[in-house]
Amino acid sequence: MVLELFILICVGACAGLLSGLFGVGGGALIVPALIFTLDHFNLGGPWVTHIAIASSLATIIGTSLSSSWNHNKNHNVEWSILKRMVLGCIIGTLGGAYITPYIPGVGLKWIFTIFLIYTGGKFLFKTNNITKSQPTAISLNNSIYVIVGGLIGIFAALVGVGGGVLVVPFLKKCGINMRKAIGTSAAFTLPVAFGGAIGYIISGWNIKGLPEYSFGFIYLPAVITIMLASIPMAKVGVQIGQKLSLTKLVKFFGGLLLLIALKLISSSL
Repeated sequence: MVLELFILICVGACAGLLSGLFGVGGGALIVPALIFTLDHFNLGGPWVTHIAIASSLATIIGTSLSSSWNHNKNHNVEWSILKRMVLGCIIGTLGGAYITPYIPGVGLKWIFTIFLIYTGGKFLFKTNNITKSQPTAISLNNSIYVIVGGLIGIFAALVGVGGGVLVVPFLKKCGINMRKAIGTSAAFTLPVAFGGAIGYIISGWNIKGLPEYSFGFIYLPAVITIMLASIPMAKVGVQIGQKLSLTKLVKFFGGLLLLIALKLISSSL
């Protein structure tokens, strides 16, 4: 039990730091860590992956609250865009979480991995163009933001991430500067986490063989422990991000995307 708590505290601290720095929920770290921990302690049986994804989304509620609050204090949240994406996001995460037990995500994982490699490489190796050019704002129809929010919500629910790895590149394409893209992404992960967590509670409610203290597919001991460690570290991540130059921030974000892609590739082989 002590080892389990130590692992979860370390995972929560790292996830919180990532959330504050890059506006992501930390699910790319939390999900594999929870799968390893649950397997090691023989918890969850055939539902280990579902429990890990559901619990990851639930923990993101804490990190996204902390990081979005601090990003908002630094005026880095584009609320006008966020409001238009939230409706689609909630619908997408609820639907994605509900259908997850019936849909294999292997093909989706590979499509997303290719996207991560392309986007991460672009951020990592073309930072001069990204940081020196002044972004040009693009005005999109409201329905576009709703559709994009919904698609990101579905994907986030299927793989247990906050969606920030998709939101930040999308907002960059819309002409939002990197700091505001990260701040808005951090706020976007909150409805993702709420919608996904509710969906996984419903879809896992009558499943047999789940660990004790589970709420649907959500494993409460892991969620509470990771949250307690991640919330204060999210604030630290925001503070570090504010001090970094845009060039370094873009490079670090690109590196993060490539690391996530490698993790997905290794888990699919």
